[in-house]
Amino acid sequence: MPFTALSEAEWRAIRSTCTHTSQGIDLRREIDKIGQAFWAARATREMWIKKLHGKKPAKQREKIYKALMSVRQSQKALAGVLADGLLDDDFVHPDFETPENRLDAWLSDYDLWVQPFAGKNDPIKAELETRLMDLWKKSGGTLRWSRKKDDAGTPYAPVVDFLTLTLKAILGKEFTPSGVAKMIVRHRGQRQGYNPWLMYAMHVRITEKS
Repeated sequence: MPFTALSEAEWRAIRSTCTHTSQGIDLRREIDKIGQAFWAARATREMWIKKLHGKKPAKQREKIYKALMSVRQSQKALAGVLADGLLDDDFVHPDFETPENRLDAWLSDYDLWVQPFAGKNDPIKAELETRLMDLWKKSGGTLRWSRKKDDAGTPYAPVVDFLTLTLKAILGKEFTPSGVAKMIVRHRGQRQGYNPWLMYAMHVRITEKS
């Protein structure tokens, strides 16, 4: 089931991992917003999957692009005819703006919700992880973790517990400490493949639903 908000039990468990001051941030509210934005983005992604089911996505994009170029060429040709005064003053100018905007928006959305997902890439989940880690750092936490000497080197730290609990609440899936540690390593320092437009889209989706 898509995430809507933290339960009291989930929030108490998450809050217990925050041994720092939280810097005056309403962590529960921010986690709720991030989780809601994730599922709103996931729903949009699923809509695109259904729209392109049984079709070759790249071919469909090519068709839309060609249609857009055709509309723009028609606009340019008509503008030239009008500039030459070859049409009467009562000529009704066709509406090119609406199809142009719709086609352009389709291409922009495709490049956001389809193209980045080639292979096994899941930028929505990667963005979720990044936003939770950014929230942790913003609230005063660090991304440092250690390994237990008496438990096969299992990673442990407040941030590991925080991510394990928040990801379980939002995704409904269990994550191992080792898996969470790999996320931290992957996102620590410079972000690889970071997509600011996806973050913006996730923010817009949840704002529209609020």
